[in-house]
Amino acid sequence: MNKKDLKRGRNAKKPAKTEQIGEAEGKGSRKISSRLAFVLIAVVAVAFLIYSLVSLANINSQRNELRQELNALTEDIRNEDLKIEEMRKTYNQSEEELSKYIEQKARDVLDYVKEGERIFEIVAGD
Repeated sequence: MNKKDLKRGRNAKKPAKTEQIGEAEGKGSRKISSRLAFVLIAVVAVAFLIYSLVSLANINSQRNELRQELNALTEDIRNEDLKIEEMRKTYNQSEEELSKYIEQKARDVLDYVKEGERIFEIVAGD
């Protein structure tokens, strides 16, 4: 190259038309590939966002189910604690109290009666 080529004056050589076309095609294909890359990244980002939201909804649903199960189990534990407390009270009773307790359970649960007693059931009619 000489100094005239660098100055780009009147006498400077202009690139051939084929070179100009090749450069234009290169710039256009770069624009297309960068747009394609942008669109591809956007699609991947949206897909990841949708996947994350679906996963979050699923986790939330599972958490609610487990919370309900925990509440049911907590209620069962309370009921069992009440039964244990009743058993402790029964165990610590005197013989007379224990005898009365057994008699009451036999009447309530097993429908037992003492000798000579009569039981009347009231059946309500419509």
